[in-house]
Amino acid sequence: MFVVIFILGLIFVIMFHEFGHYLTAKLFGMKVERFFLGFGPTLWSFQRGETEYGVKAIPAGGFVKITGMSAFEQIDPADRGRAFYEQAAWKRVIVLSTGSATHVVVAVVLLFAALAFAGLPSIDEPATTIIEVVVADSPAAEAGLRPGDVITAVSGQPTADFEDVRAELDGRGGESVPIVIERDGAEQQLRATLASENPEGEPGAFLGIGPQPVVRRLPPAEALRGTITGDFSVGRLVGLTVSGLGQVFTPDALSDWFRSVNDPGPRDPNGPVSLVGVGQTVNALGVGGDIFAVLVIFAQLNIVLGTLNMLPLPPLDGGHVAVLLVEEGVNAVRRMRGRSARWRLDPAVITPIALVVILFFVVLSMTALYVDIVKPASDLLQQ
Repeated sequence: MFVVIFILGLIFVIMFHEFGHYLTAKLFGMKVERFFLGFGPTLWSFQRGETEYGVKAIPAGGFVKITGMSAFEQIDPADRGRAFYEQAAWKRVIVLSTGSATHVVVAVVLLFAALAFAGLPSIDEPATTIIEVVVADSPAAEAGLRPGDVITAVSGQPTADFEDVRAELDGRGGESVPIVIERDGAEQQLRATLASENPEGEPGAFLGIGPQPVVRRLPPAEALRGTITGDFSVGRLVGLTVSGLGQVFTPDALSDWFRSVNDPGPRDPNGPVSLVGVGQTVNALGVGGDIFAVLVIFAQLNIVLGTLNMLPLPPLDGGHVAVLLVEEGVNAVRRMRGRSARWRLDPAVITPIALVVILFFVVLSMTALYVDIVKPASDLLQQ
């Protein structure tokens, strides 16, 4: 179910990104010729006004076609004054940047929902006696404990929170312990023989359960404030994203990543993750009931997409902004010298750079996808 939700969410994010370009272009009076999901052959489309809307065969993104994206493009004389390149520089920057801005909007909404509706696990209160996780092949699993069971007593002692459960089990490794639970409104008594060490080999009584934490949902005003300041704010996520991308894209990090692709050892937790890997993680967290983490990860994904898209590299939106700023800067100097401000960067210079950037991201995405298949990103949750 969470995989489907993730895919639908991703489609929405793609189209909302393109809608940002579409809306601002329309507001500034530019002519928008096409608004499509996907690339390649057209599967379905319809015309409304001057814009064609539709779906293409390759679901690898989306696009908005605005008349005159390049000054070298031939346009219909009837469209003069509405071409992209004829607009003021500040309008073009807004149109190019709004797609990435939509990711920030989505991130704010998701973080608000996480804080106000999903709730933040409290670090100040002991976890409940509701079992959230039962470790496979553990004493708890063998005794018949299940997620959702409520532990009401251990060895005849009532348990009000998980610290009481822990205290009753402490120092009893190897012993058979009676545990009273409530399941489906009825009490049951089970008996578990505790292990003398945990799966990592550390000594101590081990039952093999994870408790449900106490969740604190913030009031709307406080939740909104939390999206601006604090550990789960958009600003902090942007900072973490920029820092993380800076580490991933260093020559040493990339070299280590490509060398580790066929390494039979454990996955590098600091390496790139494909959208499939993000989907794996979202599904694992969702199935485990951690909706707060699902929303935060999806918010983080939006910040990553928005940040990557604004890198000053063609053919990304940030690359188009960089080209525009270079042209405007050169033309400003030309005007100061009394020359015609009509200089444009030759597409023959930009195209090879764009092809290299596309090739790099395709190779990086394919290797990340391969690693996500052989070493699922969700496995990192167990580390």
